[in-house]
Amino acid sequence: MQKTNNKPPEEERYRDEAEFFDREAAELIEPGRSLKFANQLDYEQYFSLYRTYDIVKHFFGSVKDRKVLDYACGSGWVSIYFARSGAECYGFDISPKSVEVANKMAAANGLGERCHFRVCSAENLDFPDNTFDFIFGNAALHHTDLNKSPAEIARVLKPGGKAGFIDDLRYHPAMWLYRKITTDKHTRYEKPMVQGDIKHFLPYFSSVRFEAYDFLNLLPKWGLLSSILRPVDTALLKALPFMKHFYRHLIVKLVK
Repeated sequence: MQKTNNKPPEEERYRDEAEFFDREAAELIEPGRSLKFANQLDYEQYFSLYRTYDIVKHFFGSVKDRKVLDYACGSGWVSIYFARSGAECYGFDISPKSVEVANKMAAANGLGERCHFRVCSAENLDFPDNTFDFIFGNAALHHTDLNKSPAEIARVLKPGGKAGFIDDLRYHPAMWLYRKITTDKHTRYEKPMVQGDIKHFLPYFSSVRFEAYDFLNLLPKWGLLSSILRPVDTALLKALPFMKHFYRHLIVKLVK
C-alpha cells in the first residue's frame, strides 16, 4: 500500500529551503577557509558600490544606534557592514547551518556582541512586536509566502520604521531563461516576484513602493558600462511604463 504524504506544503517548503541553503552554507566553513572580511568597509561605503544597495541606503539613511533586521540573513555577511556603522543587528534564516555560519562570521570579524542570529521562518518571526527600526533583505521575499510574510514584517517593525528589499522580478527575458536552465541553483518553491504582488503589502504599511530597475544593465557595480546603460533603462521605463514588468530587479520600499 502506497504511503501518502500528509505533511503540509509549508512544512515541505521549509524543509526544502533549509536543506538547500544548509548545503550552500557548509561550503563556507570548509577547513582552512577564513570568515574574516578582507575589507574594512562599513554599511555606507559598501552599499554605495552597488546601485540597488545604494538606493536602499538613501531610503534608510543612517543606521547608527538603530536596530536592524537582516531578513533571511544567510551567512550574515550584510550584518557585518551594518554593525560596522554602529547598528545593533539581528538576523534570521530558515537554514540552521546558515545561522551557524553567521554567528561564526560575526565572531571572526569582532562583531559578535553586535550581531545576533536565530533560526526561524519569515512567516513566523521569532521577535517581539515593534522591535526594529530597519529591515533589509536581498533576494529573500520571493522565498516567502507573500500571503503571510508582509504581516510579520509589519508586526516586528516599529511605527515609522522602514523595510527595504532587493528582489528578483519574474519576467526579465535573460533571467527567466537563466532560471529555466539552472534549476539546480534554485529551491523548488521559490517564486520570483511580479508587480502585482504589491497587493500583499498595501494593508500593512502607510507607504508601499515597488520600483523596477535594470533591463539592459545587468552589472551589479557602478562602472563605465553601467553608467551608460542605466540612463537608457530609465528612459525606456519612462517612455513605456508597462516595461516595469520585464525589468531585472524590484526594490520594495515599505514604511510602517
